[in-house]
Amino acid sequence: MINSRDLSLIIVFAVLGFVFMMLIGQVPNLITGIPGISYIFTIVYSILQTVSWLMYEGRRWRIFAQGLLLALLALLLIPPWTLPVALATIINMFIVDLIFNSLYRFFNKERLNWLSIFVQVYYWTTHSLWIVFVSFLFLSPLEEVLEKWFIPIMSVMLPIMIIEAIAGGYLGYQIYRRVKKVQN
Repeated sequence: MINSRDLSLIIVFAVLGFVFMMLIGQVPNLITGIPGISYIFTIVYSILQTVSWLMYEGRRWRIFAQGLLLALLALLLIPPWTLPVALATIINMFIVDLIFNSLYRFFNKERLNWLSIFVQVYYWTTHSLWIVFVSFLFLSPLEEVLEKWFIPIMSVMLPIMIIEAIAGGYLGYQIYRRVKKVQN
């Protein structure tokens, strides 16, 4: 059962991620017209995600609920977001919830920074693959999706996204550690 603290954290972090996505994350796409250019801000998303995921302290379904709420808000209120992108985000957050919460106890307090980095790299490397897979199922032939979106964008952005995911996972862990120190 989700307690009120976790529910408020889910709502706050989902809305915070949504506001960042709407105000800052979509601006490069709108200015340049290049789809996927907003991945340049992966580090900020990674920091937000890492802090929120660690705040849930390994309890199941909180990460998935946060991702579900974020995807629904974005689907309803941000025009470039489509159903395949929302479904890909929901699927990826479900898998991240399983991985993160299954490994949380194994990576004890001293090694949570490694878990944060690992899960962030996993999330950002597989997110685009899920978008391609779901787009292929719902929209168009695989060749068209790969030709127009995945190969031109991900060949340039994926190394940047991995570096930013590592930095964001580490910085998010440091922020979480300081917040926990203040709470105790």
